[in-house]
Amino acid sequence: MNRHLRRAAVAATAVATVAALALSAWGAFLLQPRADEPARADAVVMLAGADDGRHLYARDLVDAGYADELLVSNPGGNSERIARRLCTGIARPADAEVACFAPEPRTTWGEAQAVAAIARARGWERILVVTNRPHTLRAGLWMRGATGLDVRMTPIERVDWPMLPVHAVWELAGFVKGRLNGHW
Repeated sequence: MNRHLRRAAVAATAVATVAALALSAWGAFLLQPRADEPARADAVVMLAGADDGRHLYARDLVDAGYADELLVSNPGGNSERIARRLCTGIARPADAEVACFAPEPRTTWGEAQAVAAIARARGWERILVVTNRPHTLRAGLWMRGATGLDVRMTPIERVDWPMLPVHAVWELAGFVKGRLNGHW
């Protein structure tokens, strides 16, 4: 191998190593969000996402008496089976109002704007927001910024480890996009 190829290989390896370390550090940072203890609120808000336990956790918070209303982000409508069960089926919490909405745009910022409009219309002061741990930091910033409410982030405990690199890239892209769009 000639000297130029060797230098290029060393440089590429160094760049890849630094990128991998930076992505790992970002992923570790995302796993340490400021999670709030659940407290009595006007509503539990479940943000759209994977069937990772958030649906049942949101319902359990309502069933435990933390709120009398469950607000479910369900951009996929009937195609999202688990969310649909919360909205219309047997998974609805007992003795609680359930409202489902499809944010526009279908993003965290769209969810925050929809929640803000609903909260203003209903006179809410505090919400509990359920999402996954990697999404907690960005979702909390967006929700607080859009709603002006006392927002308590109550993420699920489970972490989908194989998906962590995807979450890390997704959240970084979300922050960049949010910055470019003026969300923070």
